[in-house]
Amino acid sequence: MSFEANDDSYPGQAVAFIVATWGSQSFVSSGVLVGRNDVLTASHSIYDTTLGGLADEVKIYFSYDPDESNPTFYTPAYYNYYTDFDPDNDGLIYSGDNQAFTLGGAEKDIALLSLSEAAGDIYGWFGINYSYTGGNVSVLGFPGRYDNNLTFDSGYAYKDVVDNYVDTGFLEINSGNSGGPIFTGSGSDVSVVGIVSTSAAAASVAGHENWLTSNIASNDVYMDTTTTTTPVVTTVENAIYRFFNTDTGTHFYTASSAERDTVIANASSFSYEGVAFLSANSSTDLSSLVNVYRFYNTQTGTHFYTSSEAEREDVTNNNAAFVYEGIAYQAYAGDTASNTALYRFFNTETGNHFYTAVDAERDSVQTMGQFSYEGIAYYVDIA
Repeated sequence: MSFEANDDSYPGQAVAFIVATWGSQSFVSSGVLVGRNDVLTASHSIYDTTLGGLADEVKIYFSYDPDESNPTFYTPAYYNYYTDFDPDNDGLIYSGDNQAFTLGGAEKDIALLSLSEAAGDIYGWFGINYSYTGGNVSVLGFPGRYDNNLTFDSGYAYKDVVDNYVDTGFLEINSGNSGGPIFTGSGSDVSVVGIVSTSAAAASVAGHENWLTSNIASNDVYMDTTTTTTPVVTTVENAIYRFFNTDTGTHFYTASSAERDTVIANASSFSYEGVAFLSANSSTDLSSLVNVYRFYNTQTGTHFYTSSEAEREDVTNNNAAFVYEGIAYQAYAGDTASNTALYRFFNTETGNHFYTAVDAERDSVQTMGQFSYEGIAYYVDIA
């Protein structure tokens, strides 16, 4: 049986009341802190194709009481979410696609909102249980049926044996619970196992472990801080160094240790991530190598890399916003026994590209709806 929970103590205070606004229309949902600046919610809570896509504004409240005036709210600095959880746009999200190795419907109805402030230091956060298969669980959220008060219920649930969703048919789920946590444990030891999608299904965190783990580990760069630390820098032969630009949400790659040091010293928005991979060995037969060309986009402040001569000429001749910066480094044209593929993605929302030589990162990015996989760009050596 559902009852009103305490929103002024943990774990209730770490559950989020979310207001998403598209133009003049606003909708409420729930969410949960799972890190210092990490909020899990449902993708459909912040993205709606019929309303134009991503919400124009998202406000996140913790320790929320609808009777309080002027409560403090947070806004996301970055969003990771799916866009195809409702492929026919009928507003009805089905539980799963009945396929063991793909995601569909409620299986994909999950989003990670990264904050620029460490709200978790104030309110605490839930753990994440990626191995849950079934058992007693609880749910917290802000359903409209209970006047958007923090409401608790408990009961039995189980993860579907085929699809990546938790069946919540034994729990009371109402409008406004969407995005809220299904969790195990109690008191100070609670862990999220699913995120409410529909009245009968929650997206299991199990199928999203790779990208959640990666993004929760790396998105601290969005947090404002009054102190800075000097990163540990090691110069490696043939290294390609990687930075994350917190202003643009893109990555920057350079083979120059001098450029690396200049960026670290002078560009506060660039977070140094270390050696991403290695360029081709200079002793390799030149016939098996390709040049990687670098462009600077004067409109977005981002960089583009390509080993394609045709693409280089097309960008040079037909896109005035791109300034050609020459050969960035050399790579391998084909696969060998010792090198590895470099994968390329296109961000359909920003128009920028992302590159990685790490298979786990490739798999993680492929789960994000805004990234279109473009295949293997060329081959590099492993760092």
